[in-house]
Amino acid sequence: MERYDRQLRLWGRSGQDNLNRSRVCVVGPATPLLQEVCKNLVLAGISSLTWLKEKSVAQSGPLFLAELKKDLEPLISKQLDYEENDIEQTLLQLHYDWSRFSVIILTCIGKKTTLLNLNDVRQQTGTTFPPILNTSVSGFYGYMNLVLSEAHFVLRTHPDNMKYDLRLQNPWPELIDYVNTFDLNKMDVKTFSGIPYVVLLMKCVAKLKKDSNGRNLTSGQVRDALGQVCLCLGNDAFYEPNYVEARRYAYLACSQNDSRKEPDDLLRNIEILDDVDDWHDVHNYEILTLLLTLKNTAQESGKSSFQPLTGALPDMESTTDNYIKLKMLYNVRAELDKSCVKQNLVSNKKMVSKDVLDIFCAHYGEIKRVLPRKSDLLSIFSSSNSLLSALVMMQFQAQSTMESKNDFIGLQVDCNYPVMSFFGGAVTQEAIKLITHHYVPIDNLFLYNGIDNSSAIHRM
Repeated sequence: MERYDRQLRLWGRSGQDNLNRSRVCVVGPATPLLQEVCKNLVLAGISSLTWLKEKSVAQSGPLFLAELKKDLEPLISKQLDYEENDIEQTLLQLHYDWSRFSVIILTCIGKKTTLLNLNDVRQQTGTTFPPILNTSVSGFYGYMNLVLSEAHFVLRTHPDNMKYDLRLQNPWPELIDYVNTFDLNKMDVKTFSGIPYVVLLMKCVAKLKKDSNGRNLTSGQVRDALGQVCLCLGNDAFYEPNYVEARRYAYLACSQNDSRKEPDDLLRNIEILDDVDDWHDVHNYEILTLLLTLKNTAQESGKSSFQPLTGALPDMESTTDNYIKLKMLYNVRAELDKSCVKQNLVSNKKMVSKDVLDIFCAHYGEIKRVLPRKSDLLSIFSSSNSLLSALVMMQFQAQSTMESKNDFIGLQVDCNYPVMSFFGGAVTQEAIKLITHHYVPIDNLFLYNGIDNSSAIHRM
């Protein structure tokens, strides 16, 4: 079995390739949290790890590995580009190349000046500064704050409930011809049982549009039409699995705009930074380029919008022959739409990688965008959230009354490794989301309460 087999099942070959090329910077003192983050990232397959050390009065304790680089080496199957430097000295370097990092992770920063200076560097650098994950754990509690300098695009969100783009209300000529080959008035129930439910729903849509002059359809109308369309076959047809599926998925015939609403909103409200030098992550620039290409394609064709057909078809009750023919129709149309996008890219003298183009067209309905907030690294100091305020005071040893700290039981427990281990996994997960552009990252503050085992997402 391949080393990264399970990961490939999550974010695919292209996502793992991005991870294998990634360069991660971890900033902070020697703590178990930093150790867990580094270990998880190395196991995931990153190519480069830079540790910018912060001198801290806090003891690392016996649980911290003696030599991080040496102890990480047995976990990897390739040469790891590893570097250790002092964060204070690094921040003094005027021409330090921060943009080479895929993501920067701050773990249990103990000096406020470190955060202040890094925030100044980030503001001076602008949109080309990497995304930052700032995290800290105290006792049974912890927080993680994502600070973006540019819009982050997610190629695949991996939704729990897949929305299939079947174009039931907007079929193309070849699909219409295929549906018309099935004459329900001239077949028996056995032959009927091998017809895919997509064909049945399209016949219902055609009937309803003819009868109601194209009014907005409802699931109830589609189910009623289904009974009328199949009535000629007798009552036995109503018990066939494909008929039952057609009734169950009747909503697909009247919600053709559901899978298009979010992408259309994204195109309408998208900002235009048409220079690759304005972007830190080339993938974000490529996805933006493709979105603008779709916008241009729609304008040139005189349509309100253009969306490439994904070609995905759900499993359904059908004969193998009927299903394969239907699948081929969707695949051919999807390839034609992708070719249209390619041609528009060429005509506009734009280029994107083949992997990004393929995933973009195959999962267009899943694309999401996470916008950078006006908040920066220093926003944690002005939050109205009581837990975050207490965590920040503990992190930076701020002068405050003990009552405010004692509002949370277990806040002052030293070196709670189980919670740090959990946070190490959570932070690594968010970093991988940013690197692979799979799954939606937090937006933008994650808080964890280990006493009652609860968590919450807040926007600052």
